Amino acid sequence: MKRFYFCFSIFLFLFLQSVLLHAEKQDSPAIRVGEKLTFSVRWLGMEVGRAEARVAGIEQVNGRKAYHIIAEARSNSLIDLVYPVHDEHHTYVDVEHLHSLKYEKIIQEGRYRADEVIEFDQENHKALYYSRKNQSKKRSLISKDVQDELSSAYWFRLQPFDVGSTVHIAANADEKNWDITVKILGKEKIKMGKLGTFEAFTLEPSAKFRGIFIRRGKIRGWVSADEKKLPLLMKTKIPVLGTITVILVDYESGQANG
Repeated sequence: MKRFYFCFSIFLFLFLQSVLLHAEKQDSPAIRVGEKLTFSVRWLGMEVGRAEARVAGIEQVNGRKAYHIIAEARSNSLIDLVYPVHDEHHTYVDVEHLHSLKYEKIIQEGRYRADEVIEFDQENHKALYYSRKNQSKKRSLISKDVQDELSSAYWFRLQPFDVGSTVHIAANADEKNWDITVKILGKEKIKMGKLGTFEAFTLEPSAKFRGIFIRRGKIRGWVSADEKKLPLLMKTKIPVLGTITVILVDYESGQANG
């Protein structure tokens, strides 16, 4: 389940929050305060949980204005009996430069627990990792304008691209630096229940750590090719578990802030 959430995180953080489906570059790219996306997480045709991502507002982080973005995932009552999941992620994205300033995650998956904070010194390309669970601290080097798991998506959604192009994202996750590659494979019509029918780009993400290709399961994502840039659908095949599907079921727009 933890491996699945990593894949799901890529979808949210890469595609959404997620999502970039506009081929034209915006003159003043901005994240929309108040935006909220709700997803149904399904396995074997059954809903096993819900996930939500929202832009809570703008706050001060180390003297910088930052978007505070929150993503949460919860298993439903049936799955709770076997493997309860309650994951909470917070990212603080610099309003001006759109890179991550701070990232927090509070993970409860079965018996596994994590409560961690990473502060990014973008000017000096350093990161400070801190575990609130065991009080351990670690320092590491980071790439220029690095993103965290969640901020990656919001940065990605503001990038120009079209069918056949590839977008690279410098990200830091699990105390490692990653090169996340997103290929735009094509465009097709996709029906989304009560949300209607959308023309959507088909995306395929993958990740490299220190030059080593990592594949925990093939991932495909679909994002609407309109001005809303909605992350519509994600499917991933994971060994043993099979296919996990994440579907957008509700959307609330917000206000752009420069």
